[in-house]
Amino acid sequence: MLKYQNYIFDLDGTLVNSSEEVLNCFQRAFDEADYKIDSNKLTSDVIGPPLRQIIQTIAPELVDEDKINEIMLNFRRIYDYDENDISVMYAGMFEFLSELKNNGKRLFIATFKPRIPTIRLAKKFELDKLFDDIYTIDKFGKKITKEEMITNIISTYRLDKSQTVMIGDAASDMTAAKGAGIEGIGVLWGYGSNKTSLKENADYIVKDVKELRECQKLNYLII
Repeated sequence: MLKYQNYIFDLDGTLVNSSEEVLNCFQRAFDEADYKIDSNKLTSDVIGPPLRQIIQTIAPELVDEDKINEIMLNFRRIYDYDENDISVMYAGMFEFLSELKNNGKRLFIATFKPRIPTIRLAKKFELDKLFDDIYTIDKFGKKITKEEMITNIISTYRLDKSQTVMIGDAASDMTAAKGAGIEGIGVLWGYGSNKTSLKENADYIVKDVKELRECQKLNYLII
């Protein structure tokens, strides 16, 4: 019997590697706004937070609200409806999710992505067939935090916190899990080269999908 019955997954950097796609779309968004940026800032380290925060990380000197809003609108238009999305799922992840689903586990996504690109990716990788619900930053018509997503999932689906876990590649995923009163598993793949904060805030750490699957079967987690 596995330790957890309910699994809440981050999307970008955990289930799907969309870094190249996202960074290409950011470059196009800045270009269309006629705003030059340092291309060295376009690394996977910037991906994860809400859109405005990413833009401020890429262009910290940019304070013109009209220009920031223009770039945000450009990015959403380009990324939300990109028919040639080059994102890929991490090796072994679909099989792992299918295994959990087939064993009667409840699966959820909690992501800072808006609904439109999230559902697009979910359908692209057939995740919509595996997950009980998908929580996006705009699910309720206003921005919500990752902790609020987790708390709402637990409340709505009446989940036992002791049997619920958050799995993500960012320290913010782990702190959100703690704030909601559940355990967090940090994955060492995904975005960001410095995983120190992730390790410090996670209850458990796994280095690849194979290790995540194996430690679940053995009913223990490798720290």
